[in-house]
Amino acid sequence: MRVEVTGLDAALQNLLRLNIDESLETKALTKAGKITQEAVIAEANFGSRSKGTMKKNIKLKRPKDGEVVIHSGGAYHAHLIEFGRSGGSKIGGGRKVTWGPTAPNPFFSRGFEASQEGAKLAMIDEIQKGLGL
Repeated sequence: MRVEVTGLDAALQNLLRLNIDESLETKALTKAGKITQEAVIAEANFGSRSKGTMKKNIKLKRPKDGEVVIHSGGAYHAHLIEFGRSGGSKIGGGRKVTWGPTAPNPFFSRGFEASQEGAKLAMIDEIQKGLGL
């Protein structure tokens, strides 16, 4: 049996048009952000050598101005994993340093895409609960 939910975007837009309290909005955004954060963490599986550094550094910022931000915190190499890089070389300290190309591994994008419906449902539930609907 397959269940398909449609119209989530329209339902969410209708709820957001209501005059809701900022604390309720923050609570709904935080709940949706946590779902997306968990999905991104689940996608950040880079083998045993990584020791979970990336997973530990995927952070959720407190919602501000109707937006929630999920970032890679102290994992400064996250963009290289997400977007890949070309090979190259440079001369530093009197010696030549070379590196090979890295294929993109868009774990943030995959996590975001996988969590969209769940995050929207969480926001709708939280707003409805807060409004007593």
